[in-house]
Amino acid sequence: MPGPQPRSGVSTSASRGLDVLDRLADAAERFGVAVAAADLGARVPGCAPWSAYDLAVHLGNIHGWAATIVETGEPARHQADEPTARRPRAVSEWYAAKAEDLYEVLRCVDPARPCWTLTSDSGQAGFWRRRQLHETVVHTLDLATAAGRAPSAGTISPLLAEDGGDEVLRVLMTRLHDRGHRADLTAPLALVAADTARAWTLTPRPVPREDLPRQSQGGPGEGREAVGALPPLVWEGNDPQADQVSAAAADLYRVLWGRAPVTELEISGDVGRVRRFFASRLTP
Repeated sequence: MPGPQPRSGVSTSASRGLDVLDRLADAAERFGVAVAAADLGARVPGCAPWSAYDLAVHLGNIHGWAATIVETGEPARHQADEPTARRPRAVSEWYAAKAEDLYEVLRCVDPARPCWTLTSDSGQAGFWRRRQLHETVVHTLDLATAAGRAPSAGTISPLLAEDGGDEVLRVLMTRLHDRGHRADLTAPLALVAADTARAWTLTPRPVPREDLPRQSQGGPGEGREAVGALPPLVWEGNDPQADQVSAAAADLYRVLWGRAPVTELEISGDVGRVRRFFASRLTP
């Protein structure tokens, strides 16, 4: 089995033929078009209790926040801008301006330039291309569900979906762990994108009892390790001895983001254990 992958959060998308910046431009355009046609008062199931208006404002401000980070290379305060009117066309135009500004910043900055990211103080500006792409794709799915529509076939290509799954497993799951949301993983779990043949194996990382704070060590005879004290280790490839999950990359992507039920996955092994993992909070 290959060795553990680094925790840098740097995208491997380019090596897999995914032009992240072009995909971001396309995704932002689709989101803006959807906003223009939306009932902005509709509730968004994946982001309760937000309305479609709240969702559009959130994504526009996230784009502005990310653009500031990329420009400065430093952490930035979250923005709280709003459109001057709540009409769908006005909100769409406000969002499009935010997205265009983000695109221009990302296009003009060397993706290898040092920049603060969600995973380190010594990351690269290119991190934000990928992060903003998947933020936009997921929220476009949210707008569709707010309108009572199922995502149309082909909305998420297999290549895009496998990249998004990789981001959840290598970046966001660790980010959430560091913020107190631990993935419930007590045994190795393999996730397989059936249509792209890409696979990841997640392994729990126990901490030796002598490395734990004294108050958490327990009494004599108790286990010598604390499972879950560290985020799972993510390996590229499929460990056939692990619990197995298989699905089309797009379905796996939506389940990892909590936008589709676990029933869309093919599970073999300990089903209860797998379901507990997917019930964990893995994304913001």
